Amino acid sequence: MNSDVEIVDVDEKRTIALPFDICEKIGIHPHDKLVLGVKDDTLVLTKQKRSVFDLQRKQVSEGTLKKALVFEQAMDQAGKKDMPV
Repeated sequence: MNSDVEIVDVDEKRTIALPFDICEKIGIHPHDKLVLGVKDDTLVLTKQKRSVFDLQRKQVSEGTLKKALVFEQAMDQAGKKDMPV
């Protein structure tokens, strides 16, 4: 385990703020997607792998980004149908 340890507060909505230094070290930026899990009694937080939304940062031909976003939205909707509410 890394030696960077900080204590953060959990607010009334059970949210936490990630310390700036830790975000910088592992490359977390505003609007990134994070994967949160539990292993034994430890929280595990990782950055989600890149998605088609990252195409926004690249120069792509007009229409390609829109098609990719529509495809990803359709995949998200299909996945939500299988999730318990």
